[in-house]
Amino acid sequence: MNVRRHIAAAARACRRAWRRIPRAGRVCFAIAFVNVAVWSVIIPPFEVPDEISHFAYAQYLAETGQAPPQGPVAQYSQQENAALQATAFYSVYGTVAARGVFTVPEDKSLHAFLAANPNPLGAGGATPATNQPPLYYALEAVPYWLSPSNNILTRLAFMRLLSALMAAGTVLAVFMFLRELMPRTPWAWTVGALMVAFQPTFAFIGAGVQGDNLLYLGSALTFFALARAWRRGLSARRSAAIGGALALGMLAKLTFLALVPGAGLALLVLAWRARPAGRVAVLRMLGIAVAVVAAPVLLYALLNVTVWHRGSLFAGGLAAATASRGSGPSAITWRATLDYTWELYLPRLWFMNHTYFRTYYPLWQIWLDGSIGHFGWLNYTFPAWVYTDMRYLVYGLAAFAAIGLVRVRAAIRGLAPLFACFAVMALGLLGIIGYLGIRYQATTGDLFAQARYLFPLLVFYALGIVLATKALPRRWAPVLGGLLVVLAMAHGLFAETLTITRYYG
Repeated sequence: MNVRRHIAAAARACRRAWRRIPRAGRVCFAIAFVNVAVWSVIIPPFEVPDEISHFAYAQYLAETGQAPPQGPVAQYSQQENAALQATAFYSVYGTVAARGVFTVPEDKSLHAFLAANPNPLGAGGATPATNQPPLYYALEAVPYWLSPSNNILTRLAFMRLLSALMAAGTVLAVFMFLRELMPRTPWAWTVGALMVAFQPTFAFIGAGVQGDNLLYLGSALTFFALARAWRRGLSARRSAAIGGALALGMLAKLTFLALVPGAGLALLVLAWRARPAGRVAVLRMLGIAVAVVAAPVLLYALLNVTVWHRGSLFAGGLAAATASRGSGPSAITWRATLDYTWELYLPRLWFMNHTYFRTYYPLWQIWLDGSIGHFGWLNYTFPAWVYTDMRYLVYGLAAFAAIGLVRVRAAIRGLAPLFACFAVMALGLLGIIGYLGIRYQATTGDLFAQARYLFPLLVFYALGIVLATKALPRRWAPVLGGLLVVLAMAHGLFAETLTITRYYG
């Protein structure tokens, strides 16, 4: 009886919190969910990057209650291997001309083959996902078991809907972040959130069983919680919210650790601003934040060592990804890492010893073009003219954003310390991408970076769009915002049409 009362009380609290969100925010959430859910239907099974690995992790955890052991054993269950074979996955993802299952006889053959290979229990072998924390995969175990059919493709469809909910939650967090920064400009909250909702690469990743979706949600919630505490003051409840967002991000994907130092610095700055409340109160608020972060993270680390026996407190994580530090002709130095990281985002300087990107410019080909849209397993794209025209649009919006920043500088001057902390968080993410990238490239010869790796910073994409609209007079700023949202919708529809043509045309 007590359990039921607690559940009912929690449900009432959630309903009250939902009603407190502005109606525009709830609409943005619903639009984002529907958009990503449509994407999840359009995209064939396992055609989102690394979805085969993320599904395998979630399936193993759902079937066994444990994280994968990561040993040198079979990576996928008999059932998943059968699905990959029957859908011609390895032909489709590697060959743009291949279409996979298309006709009614092929569909019947697919389901017959799946029925003959029903075993969902795999051995939990190492994949690109298995060194990550289990929170996303534990959450995905819920729709896995709630699926009305044991058919793997039905389960995959239901699991994709949970990812769509996470993507919608990210959009809502962006809305609330902008609300805290610009409380007197309600239209800007909606414009920024919808620009994220219709961002095609974000929607494509959101449509798949992909651990990055929880990472994006945790990151957006962290920025929102910090902005809220800055505007309204640090309190015990807001400290707990910051700690909860940080814990969510850290248990979503270890890449989030790159944001933690900057977030910790922001928490200290918030505590300094709260010092009139008294030393005891400030220490109490800091203690609440640390405790909320530490409890689940330490529990995860203990489970890794004592229950799952995965070899280390954090199951390899970043250490596994950087194991190539001493590989190749010589160890990768910090100087080489810094040079590589610089060239990954900016033009090479005259004193740098290496040229890591000889045939292309990463700022355009990786980050900008990848954000405009590289789909599938990065194997199909828009026509070349789309990227050319969109670059000019991006350059124009960047110039407008700079003008808008100058126009609103007085209003945001008081946010400078908070944005300094945000800059540390962003630099941490850029740095870890470079650190892992050079080691991955030295080991495999392949490029590591992808545009989606920057999506933990989506709040700044939305903020940049809003600042661009601020370049115009007050009367015309919402008009430009509305036009940009319409353009984003057209961009997303073009991407969906491209995807339909790729797989079903």
